[in-house]
Amino acid sequence: MYKKNAITVAVILAIVAALVVFLVTSVFVDDSEERYGQVPAPQSETITEQETAAAPEAPAAVEEDSASAMPENDMAAPAEQADEMETAPEPEPTVSDEQMEQAQPQAEDQASADAEGGEIHIVKAVGLKYDPLVVKIQPGDTVAWENMPTHDTNSLEGLIPEGAEAWHSPLGENYQRTFTVEGIYVYKCTPHIGAGMGGVIIVGNPVNLEAIKAKDVSGAEGRLVRKAIAAAEEM
Repeated sequence: MYKKNAITVAVILAIVAALVVFLVTSVFVDDSEERYGQVPAPQSETITEQETAAAPEAPAAVEEDSASAMPENDMAAPAEQADEMETAPEPEPTVSDEQMEQAQPQAEDQASADAEGGEIHIVKAVGLKYDPLVVKIQPGDTVAWENMPTHDTNSLEGLIPEGAEAWHSPLGENYQRTFTVEGIYVYKCTPHIGAGMGGVIIVGNPVNLEAIKAKDVSGAEGRLVRKAIAAAEEM
């Protein structure tokens, strides 16, 4: 009795289990096909293909094309510029207005002397003396006194060659004079002769040396005469 009941229960349980398995399988299979069959394909592969298609060419190729496309003249430009820099002329030195003003009187004096065929000799007033004190020149040469804001030049009477013309320059002005008669010329600065300011010009041969020695001159003028005699005797 008990054995039959057990068999019956086992058969029933087997039937129920088979039915449950059937229902579960049919539901999950149909549902998965409906749910997962409509899911779109992943886009990773598509994106990868698009990115690969749009990727630029290798940089090496671009550099080669740029190098080949560059004109030869552009590549040679730096070398040409370097040559130009090496051969560029140096800037000419500038001259200030003051230097031009100082050079202008000298240029005019030199032009005047050249026109007369002689040389020009510069004597500058430095403090209370003339520099140089004794000037030796040739007939036809010119003496130009410069830096004369408070000075003049005045030939001393009886202390120039016979037949030569005496002179007295304007006070405070540069002055020039061409000498043609040979001999010794002694001159002074009128405002400053007391301080011994004067000078000597010997033109060619000192033909009047004995006449100057015979003059009785004292003071500052006498000192100038002694300088003139000493310079003439050394010639």
